[in-house]
Amino acid sequence: MCDNPKPSWWPKNPYPESIFPMKRDDYAKAVPDPNNRTALSGMLGREFWEIASDSIWNALRSALDNLTC
Repeated sequence: MCDNPKPSWWPKNPYPESIFPMKRDDYAKAVPDPNNRTALSGMLGREFWEIASDSIWNALRSALDNLTC
């Protein structure tokens, strides 16, 4: 198996830790109510999925457009 199974055109993570430094363990401290934390996580998950989906789709289309026959 290769070290990096993702193709070279795969989009980079748009949420680097250098810009968004919160650690996973700090999330419960920032949003202590478990119901609010679940609701917030779900809403953000949907938003981030749309961003990721669009990024992957655009990168794939670009990679396919650049194929030479």
